[in-house]
Amino acid sequence: TQPERSSQIYSYKYSSQNSFLYDVKREVYNEENFQQEHKRRVSSSGTMDINITTFTHNVQCSCSWHRFLRCMYMIFPFLEWTCLYRFKDWLLGDLLAGLSVGIVQIPEGLTLSLMTRQLIPPLNVAYTAFCSSVIYVIFGSCHQMSIGPFFLVSALMINVLKERPFNYGHLVMGTFIKDDFSSPTYFLNYNRSLNVVQTTTFLTGIFQISMGVLGMGFLSAYLPEALISAYLAAVALHIMLSQLTCILGIVISFHAGPISFFYNIVNYCIGLPKANSTSILLFLTTAVALRINKCIKVSFNQYPINFPMELILILGFTVLAHKINLVTETSRNFIEIIPYSFLFPSLPNFSNFFSRLILPAISLSIVSSFMVIFLGKKIAGLHNYRINSNQDLIAIGFCNIVSSFFKSYVYSAAIARTIIQDKAGGRQQFASLVGAGVMLLLMMKAAQFFYELPNAVLAGVVLSNVLPYLETIYNLPSLWKQNQYDFVSVDALAKGRERG
Repeated sequence: TQPERSSQIYSYKYSSQNSFLYDVKREVYNEENFQQEHKRRVSSSGTMDINITTFTHNVQCSCSWHRFLRCMYMIFPFLEWTCLYRFKDWLLGDLLAGLSVGIVQIPEGLTLSLMTRQLIPPLNVAYTAFCSSVIYVIFGSCHQMSIGPFFLVSALMINVLKERPFNYGHLVMGTFIKDDFSSPTYFLNYNRSLNVVQTTTFLTGIFQISMGVLGMGFLSAYLPEALISAYLAAVALHIMLSQLTCILGIVISFHAGPISFFYNIVNYCIGLPKANSTSILLFLTTAVALRINKCIKVSFNQYPINFPMELILILGFTVLAHKINLVTETSRNFIEIIPYSFLFPSLPNFSNFFSRLILPAISLSIVSSFMVIFLGKKIAGLHNYRINSNQDLIAIGFCNIVSSFFKSYVYSAAIARTIIQDKAGGRQQFASLVGAGVMLLLMMKAAQFFYELPNAVLAGVVLSNVLPYLETIYNLPSLWKQNQYDFVSVDALAKGRERG
C-alpha cells in the first residue's frame, strides 16, 4: 500500500525537543541522474505535455502591464514626472526658472560666435536650442538639466576648423571683417567651414547614441565623487578664463591645445592695458548684485525659490544700453557680420573630409557625454535621485544630430544655465520647456533688442553661478594625500578638457 511504500523510503522519529528527524533512504542525486529520472514526458503527437495554466501564467508575468510601464518610463522619462507633477508646489518655481534660463540663453547664443570663432546665424542656434531642449525633456533623466551650446565643448571645434579655415589669420584672433565676404573665395571657404561643423556635430551625435545603446553609461558608476567634483572645478576655471574676453573687452590670440589655460592667461595679461574700464565696472556691478541676491530668500508653499535677479539684470541693462551709449562690447558687431540670417535644415555632406573628422568627433562625443553625466550626477545627488547615464547618452546624441541639421555646434550640458535653473526653483524639466519656448519666441520677435546687452553683464551672470564649483580647489591638498588619482582637476586644467 501507499503508506507502506512511504515507510520504506522515509522514516522519522519524534525527538525530545518536539521536532521531527527525517531519514531519507535513497541514492544521492546528481544533475544528470535527476534529469533522466524526472525528464518531461512527451505525448504521442510529438508535442510536449506541459501545464497550460502555468505556461500562461509565466507569459503573463513576463509581459505584464507593470513591466510595460517600467519600460516606457525608462525610454521616455518625461511620462513618469508628468504623472507625478505637483502643480501647486512646483509650477511657480518652474515658471520663474524657465524665464530666467530663457532670458540668459538669448545673449549666450548671440555671443557664442565671439567665443568659438565661428559665425553661426543666431536664429539657427535658437531653433537648435529649442529642438534640443524638447528632445532632452522627452528622453533625458536629469530633472534640472539645461541643454545648449556650451562654450568649452564648442571651442574644441577650433582645432577642427583649422582643416577648412574660412578666415585664415582671423580664425585664432577672432577679428572678422565684414568686407571679407565680398570675396567669392572667402564666401566659399565660409560655406565649407559650415559643412565641417555640420558633419562633425552629426558624427558626434552618432557616436553618443552608439555609446548609449551599447550601455557604456555603466562606466559612470565607477567614477568617484571626488573625480566628478574635481573635473567640474577645472571646467569652471576654464569658463572663468573664457569670460575674460567679455569682462575686459579685448580679444586675444586664443589657444585650444595642451596647457592652453596658461597660454591664454599670459595673453590676457599682455592685453590688460587695452581693457575697457566700462566693461569691468558693469561686470563688478552684476557680480555684487548677484552676491546680494543670495541673501534674499523667497518661498512658495514651503519650497525655496531664488529671486530672479539674473532676469532683472539682463532686462535692466539691455534697456539702459538702448537709452545710454555705454561704450562697451556687445554682440551686435559680430551678428552684423554674419552673411546669413537663417540657414535652412539640410543633411551633412560626407564627400570630402569625412575620414579626417572621425577622431575629432570621437573626442567631442566623449567630452560632451562626460559633461552631461558629470553634471547630471552632481545635480541628482543634491536632490536625492538617480539618473540613467545610458538614457542621457542617447538623449544628447539625438540633440546633436538635430543640431547638425541646422549647421550648429556640438551640444552638451550648459553648466551656468543648469545652475540657474536649479537655484531659481526648477523642480522638473517643465522649466527647460518654458525656457526653450521663451528663448525661441524672443529670438524670433525681439532678438535685436538683446543685441545691445553688454557682454560684461552676461559674464557676471555666468561667473557668479559657476563659482560654487570652485570649492573643490580648497580640497586639493587633502585629495593629493588621500589618492593621487583623484587629483584630476590639475590634469584637466593643464592638458585641456578633452585630454584631461
